[in-house]
Amino acid sequence: MSKVTDLQGAQADIELSSVSVFGIGGTSVQLANAIGNALSVAGPAGSPAAIRDRAHTYGTTAAAFGTASEDLHKVAAGRLPEAWTGSVAECAGEAIQGVAGELLNSRTVLGKAAGLLNTWADDLAEAQAGDALAVIALQAAQQQARAQLGPADPATTKAAITAVGSRITAAQKAESCGTQTASMLNQLAAAARSELAGQGSLDPLSAVVLANLTGPGGQADSGYLLTPNELSRATQIMGTMNGTDQAAFQQLLAGAKSPDEAAYLYKALAAGHSVADVQQFDALIHGHGDDPTWLSQHLVPDLTSGTTLDSANPSQVTYMGSAVDSKGDSIYNQGGVGDCVAASTVIAQAKLDPVLMLSLTTGNTPDVPGADSADNFQQRLQKTYISNYIQGQITDGSMPYPFADGGIGPKGGAMLANQDLGTATGSTYEYVSLGNDADRQAALGRIEHSVDSGQPVPIDVFGSKEGHQMAIIGRNGNLLEIYNPWGQTSWVTEDQFVHSQLGGVTGSDMNTAGGLELPK
Repeated sequence: MSKVTDLQGAQADIELSSVSVFGIGGTSVQLANAIGNALSVAGPAGSPAAIRDRAHTYGTTAAAFGTASEDLHKVAAGRLPEAWTGSVAECAGEAIQGVAGELLNSRTVLGKAAGLLNTWADDLAEAQAGDALAVIALQAAQQQARAQLGPADPATTKAAITAVGSRITAAQKAESCGTQTASMLNQLAAAARSELAGQGSLDPLSAVVLANLTGPGGQADSGYLLTPNELSRATQIMGTMNGTDQAAFQQLLAGAKSPDEAAYLYKALAAGHSVADVQQFDALIHGHGDDPTWLSQHLVPDLTSGTTLDSANPSQVTYMGSAVDSKGDSIYNQGGVGDCVAASTVIAQAKLDPVLMLSLTTGNTPDVPGADSADNFQQRLQKTYISNYIQGQITDGSMPYPFADGGIGPKGGAMLANQDLGTATGSTYEYVSLGNDADRQAALGRIEHSVDSGQPVPIDVFGSKEGHQMAIIGRNGNLLEIYNPWGQTSWVTEDQFVHSQLGGVTGSDMNTAGGLELPK
């Protein structure tokens, strides 16, 4: 049991000690004993001074990393030895920029951690001070009760109840600030990137460059091309390859025209594709390997185009700057078909799998004029939605589209989550039912861990008459980014998720998150 629960129980005992039963009220002895139970609960634990000391250490280290990063950026920008020219200088510059980026990332992470710890120390100190004053008030009430004879004095009882209420508030504040700090520190821990890529056969310098690569196509909360899960999984896959495959993949990385091209090869491997598949993929994109903008437009859906943090004003997802095709139809929208489960899962998978996304944007004919038009992309996307929709219906044992359009049930949804997202992340997904606020609060930790590492979380929402599936694809502090297969993204607070206030995402009464597909 938590301290909050223990104190609430003690407060109830104090209230009961003053209740009249058959005209006889509680005694002052009972009141004193009940107050003793409240005093036996320990106050908020922890040392604000020790926390501030750790924050100071992080801040000092962050400043040193920042200075070193600035120096390295200057070297990479124009202070390489004159003898280093051509490809040698280019590779050296990329490597130095990568190390500088790693140092800058470390500075950012440590700086944010220092700020979080200082805030935690302040909140904890405030909670401890409030609790200490409440304990003094309780001790005084207990002394008064012990000095009294007969029935419990109403004024003393009221003072004790108020004091316990103050202790409850202090305990809640301490628990809340501790939980919030842990959540944010976990998100920062996911930013420890180079280690994830550097634990396998990839040389350390290449690992630093790939892990810290940012630019077009990067994630909403950081700009990195590769998620922590992709870095870790590709490294694990490389570690289990036979010598022939490992040499072939290393050759692909070495032959890439840019770090961006190499990153997408790494991303394709992490999505579960064989080395042979990645070779075919690279043959299609290599001609554009030195064009980061082209790569991002064709290999990852632009789900970060919106910047609004207002759930009631969702942002339209765009393709090469446009949200509609030549006929004015929304490119990403599932349209009038009830395939929201399939549509949201396909886009969540495309976010992870550049091989799939290339087939959708170009039909695997990237050099054919017009193959990547908005109209062609929209048509391929809709066909893929329908194909997955039918697979889900068949898994459910239902009549398939177009003969039936009643959506996908639990079996079909679980199958698609594991077939598409499980394959692309290396995780097994399981359905978690959310029956109340407590269930949703309990699920937050798993949601945060999943999206922080780059694993999307399908979410079912329900209203009075209908339901809908979307996908949680990102997090920024206590904000969750949700992709709606109507071709929109929205940011909601974790509090809105917990307390069934999600209607703004769909503009309907579908407020309640009733279930999730979560990686185990």
